Parts: sequence; structure tokens; C-alpha cells
Amino acid sequence: MKILLIDDFSSEFISSMTSKGYDFRYFPEARKKEISAIIGEYEVLIMNSKVAIDREMADQAKRLKYILRAGIGTDHFDMEYLAEKGIQVFITAGANADSVAEHAIGMLLGLRHNIFRSFDEVRKFEWKREANRGCELKGKTAGIIGYGHTGSAFARKLSGFGCEILAYDKYKRGFGSEQVQEAGPDLLMEKCDILSLHIPLTEETLGMINLKYLQGFHKKITFLNLSRGEIVVTEDLIAALDLGIVTAAGLDVLENEKFSTLTSQQQSDYENLFQRKNVILTPHIGGWSFESKQNIERALMEHLRRLIP
Repeated sequence: MKILLIDDFSSEFISSMTSKGYDFRYFPEARKKEISAIIGEYEVLIMNSKVAIDREMADQAKRLKYILRAGIGTDHFDMEYLAEKGIQVFITAGANADSVAEHAIGMLLGLRHNIFRSFDEVRKFEWKREANRGCELKGKTAGIIGYGHTGSAFARKLSGFGCEILAYDKYKRGFGSEQVQEAGPDLLMEKCDILSLHIPLTEETLGMINLKYLQGFHKKITFLNLSRGEIVVTEDLIAALDLGIVTAAGLDVLENEKFSTLTSQQQSDYENLFQRKNVILTPHIGGWSFESKQNIERALMEHLRRLIP
């Protein structure tokens, strides 16, 4: 089978593919127009998130049988249409879970103990101790929505801080343990001091976190999103921050991460967030560690070995 790689992969991965005799083209600099022009020649596509595999692209892929996704999100794939065309999609589930979990812990500690805010002040020769008094995790209740690979990895790392951990997953049951209590959405809203999202972007989750939803929480919360930006309505999160419903937010993802295409409203919303000392933003790097890249490439190779013995 002919294989097309259209994202950046390590030299070790490319060397491994060569040594195993795979027939492939490595084209990391390709753009959508170039990909569309050549994709019809290949049976296997290996990619991250360079382009959307929509109906138009899928129709160009006349011979395509398999897509190997270097990551877990498939919101840039038309999964229903790919299934109709008999194209199977394989993800690298769990390969970056520890990286995402560590990033979430870092954001959480940074927000709860004012680490980033106070660092910025010290650089300005401002020494504000009382204004930056922190709030410990011990004894607080953390809620996790989505208990797959990343949600469960976050729970494991969080368990050492002495938190009560509640987890809600609409599509899983029976995962409770000594460290984690399986909970419904109402219990999360009643007890949580911290809320962290670990769910995929689907039609069901699009815009799920809005002002009405956030107003349902009984306590003021620290909010984390390391899943997909479109799950959160940015304007509503800003309103919740203004109302004090959300006291701090850590966002590794945004509704629109292509800054050159921002609408005027998105530009205004992001500038609003950038000015806030109780908000941390990072450029979708939660799962972007050196170790996760190695794990992802190992998982891709395992898929290849199974599909092309």
C-alpha cells in the first residue's frame, strides 16, 4: 500500500518506516490544494490536523482505505461520510494523556497559588504577598467531565493533592475507585470547586459550556479546558468571569486558534481574556510533549504493522 504523511514527524519515525520497507511519501510542507491533488494515489494517510478531511477531500481520495490520526481528536474529519466510503480512521488513544494531565495540574497550581500573576508583578518590581495569598487543593472538590484516557490520567495525578475527585462521563459506568467517585452532573454542580474538561468536540458538546450551565454551580469555580475550544462559548465564559462565577480559568484551547481568521467579536473576546490576571492561556500544547510525540509515533507504527503486515 502507498502511504502519504502530511504532518511533521520525527526523523526516527521516518527512518523506521524506511527500514520496514513501507512505500511512502513524506510531504510535511503540503497545503490543502497540493494534498487534494495527490491524495487519490494513496491507500493510507497519516496526519495530525493539517487539513480537514471533509466530503470534498474524501471524494478526491479514490483509493484511500485508512487514515491514521496522530492524536485523538477527529472533529476535523467527516466521520459519517468516511464510514460511508469505507475509510477507517485510527487514532492514537492515550498516547498524550499524561502530557495533558501534567499540563492541567500545572495550570491548576498556577491559578490557585497565583504563580503566573505574581511572577508578572515581581518582574515589574511589585512585591505583593497578601494580594497573592494562594488557595490549596487539599480538601477541595475537583470535578472532571469526561473519564477517558486524559480525564483518568488527570485524576491519577490530582489524587496525590488530597482532593475529593468527582468524575462524570455520560458514556461510561462503573469506573469509580478509592480515589475517584463516579458522579452525575448535578453532584458536580453542587460540590465542585474545580472543573476540568476532558471530552471530544461533537455535535452534542459544541457550545456545551455556556453561561446558563456555569450559573448552575453552587460554588465559585476554577475552570480548566484542555479538550476543544468550541466546547466553551467564549463570550459566556467572559460573562461568568465578570460575575465571579468562575474565579480563574486555564485554557489550552480556543474557539478559533487560527488568529489570522478571527472575527471582530473573537478578536475582542481574546483581547479581553489576555488582559485578565486570573486567566492563563497556552497554544494547544497540553499534549505536546517530547514524550507524547514518541508515544504517538509508536502507536502509529503499531497501527501500520497491523494493517500492513
